Amino acid sequence: MQDILVPLCSYLTHRQSRPTGITFVDSSKIQVYHNLCILRHQLFKDTVKQGKGTMGWFYGFKSYLIINDQSGIISIKVTTSNVDDRKPISETAEELWGVYT
Repeated sequence: MQDILVPLCSYLTHRQSRPTGITFVDSSKIQVYHNLCILRHQLFKDTVKQGKGTMGWFYGFKSYLIINDQSGIISIKVTTSNVDDRKPISETAEELWGVYT
């Protein structure tokens, strides 16, 4: 995971766009293990938590992506899966102007 983090951050910084007035927000799950394999695989034991998404319980991370109407990445945030969706979205949307719901 640490080997890919620096190139990923560099790529996302290079591809970052500015808000154009219309923005879209989405959260997606990044499932690390299937729920039945949690006790057998302990690689992410200290960093990953179990959380609930719209499709049920999962063990992994959540990614929050804000894009503009031209598919440009404005902001991205990755959290553990047990974080409430409203908190990271409001933190990343503070840099945007206008009203978000």
